[in-house]
Amino acid sequence: MLAAACMLMWVAPAFATETATTTNRPVESSTAVSTETTTLSSSTARASASEGSADAKAALILDASFSMLEEDADGPRIDAAKKATHELIDSLPDTAQMGLFAYGAQESNAPDNREKGCRDIQRLVPIGEVDKQEFGSAIDGLTPKGYTPMGNALRKAAEELGNEGERSIILVSDGIDTCAPPEVCDVAKELAGQGVDLTIHTVGFKADEEARAELECIAEAGGGQFLEAADSASLAESLKFLAQRGVEKYETGGTEFEFSETPEDAKWLGEGQYQTTVTPDGGTPTDRYFRISVPPRHNARMVVTPVWQTEGMWEKGHLKIDPVEVTNKGDEECGWFPVTHTAFISSGPDYGADSANASVERNDKDDMECDMSDILVKMQVSDVEEEVTEGIALEVNVVYEPVISEEQESEWVDGRVTSAGEYLGELPIENPEPISGGTSFNNAVEITEGTYSDNIVPGEFRFFKIPVDYGQRPVMNVKTPASVAHNADSLGYGIYDPLRNEVAGFRLNFFQDEAESGPETLGQYVWHGTNTPYQGEYYVWFGMGWVHEGYDVAGVEQPFEFEVVMDGEPANGGPDWTPTHEDGPEPSDEPIKFDAVDGEATTSASQEESDDGQEVNAADSEDEGGFGLVPTLLGGLLVLLLIAAAVVFFIVRKQRGN
Repeated sequence: MLAAACMLMWVAPAFATETATTTNRPVESSTAVSTETTTLSSSTARASASEGSADAKAALILDASFSMLEEDADGPRIDAAKKATHELIDSLPDTAQMGLFAYGAQESNAPDNREKGCRDIQRLVPIGEVDKQEFGSAIDGLTPKGYTPMGNALRKAAEELGNEGERSIILVSDGIDTCAPPEVCDVAKELAGQGVDLTIHTVGFKADEEARAELECIAEAGGGQFLEAADSASLAESLKFLAQRGVEKYETGGTEFEFSETPEDAKWLGEGQYQTTVTPDGGTPTDRYFRISVPPRHNARMVVTPVWQTEGMWEKGHLKIDPVEVTNKGDEECGWFPVTHTAFISSGPDYGADSANASVERNDKDDMECDMSDILVKMQVSDVEEEVTEGIALEVNVVYEPVISEEQESEWVDGRVTSAGEYLGELPIENPEPISGGTSFNNAVEITEGTYSDNIVPGEFRFFKIPVDYGQRPVMNVKTPASVAHNADSLGYGIYDPLRNEVAGFRLNFFQDEAESGPETLGQYVWHGTNTPYQGEYYVWFGMGWVHEGYDVAGVEQPFEFEVVMDGEPANGGPDWTPTHEDGPEPSDEPIKFDAVDGEATTSASQEESDDGQEVNAADSEDEGGFGLVPTLLGGLLVLLLIAAAVVFFIVRKQRGN
């Protein structure tokens, strides 16, 4: 419980934004964590979890007074507290800002030693990023001896926390303050009145009625939560229950750009990733524009990923990300524009991160070199519920995909496996390796085949990436224990291909029992000409559904385990090409030029001069029927020689005739 309380005081830093929306989960009330744990104010717990900031700091105050030697908690009380605190520290991320304080560990509780005993307050670990080894040594070194100066300990911790940012104190005690005045409840009111960003929580361990009343008063005055526990097991349970933190937000990436309001002002985006922030339209959506240029002998793929920020609680909204129209303003007869997908976001992260997409493709051989320098894209971003009034982030990826020859494509298509069938192997999920996943596509953590464990809170994503070759498909098995928060929870999981197309998506619903998915995978191997045509980095994702109104807490970490293996063998099943994930070049006011290399366009969107000091357009290359400078000069010289020979011939002939 002590450890649980500690986690409550820490709130993880927020990063960017996180896509979420409405779930279809029924609204139910959650129950208490256990019969040994009660809560004073669930709303304060939810506030602590959802109002995270990068400068959140916490102080843990441990009771090391003489009464903690009582052996009524499967051993001495202090041992149970140490065990719970170790468990807390091991579960904290490296970025947690926390300090450790204790009272009663240096001076005895002798009646004639009260003055010294009431000043017996130690700062064992200064507030800062958690050093787990330092914390562990400090905890193990505590020996209960003395008095219970709770009021002065609160003041000491508050002083160390400072006056800025979100600050939390967790006070753990098994009895009443034995050093008043100052009255500890008055101290809590005094500290809470100094700023809205300080919260005080209390934990009663084996506390009697008098101690419980005092600890409840402190928590109520400090705007926090009171919990109690009777043994080491309930301490551990409370740790999990109170391990609340803010949602780690989706980390956006890409070069900054802005949509234009008119076609005339639309800027050109090159190959790569871009990001912007827009406020969704309510009612009739407005048009927003950008442009791209497509190299000869290439198609273009555009992927638009919306990022809707929430703090883990359900919010009403129904976002629509619509690539309304794609047109070739330079040559209306050149190309076609298929595969347009509109993204609708009206559910939480357990339903994944849906992206809108559109394509620009060359029809046939006659289109391989036609002008695609001015492709205009019209977008609409709206909320049909007219509830989302804040800006949401959008990531736009532009990818140039080389066109494959008909002969080569026919060879790959003939060799593909149309259906891989069910995966018949076993994935037992044994001895998982702890790992911390990324929060988005952009910071996905690379993994290999293996078994892993991680934690997640409602409204949050976890992303991993694994390389997949032609002829292979990733297979995953997912397992989660019963809901730590005692809610009807939902964990979504699945696989995205390198262009963020969802190729597999599933959900685990769980409450009082653990849940396991069994092997899940794609219906076919990665192969050119199928629904999974791209080799490269595939994304294994997890998303936990929102908490609905009526549930007690939002920021409780839910552990989960998963195993990933690769089915199939690498094969020659497609072009040796993978989509780029680099930031795009700065938006341009002019069409993008492409350097000619052996008659084919490269995918570098450069507007600089070529190495010989001249701009070269791919359409002007020699392989397209033009002539270089040297052949032109040689041809001219040959013509002059022929003319001179003809003149000499006629002169000689005329002289002979005379």
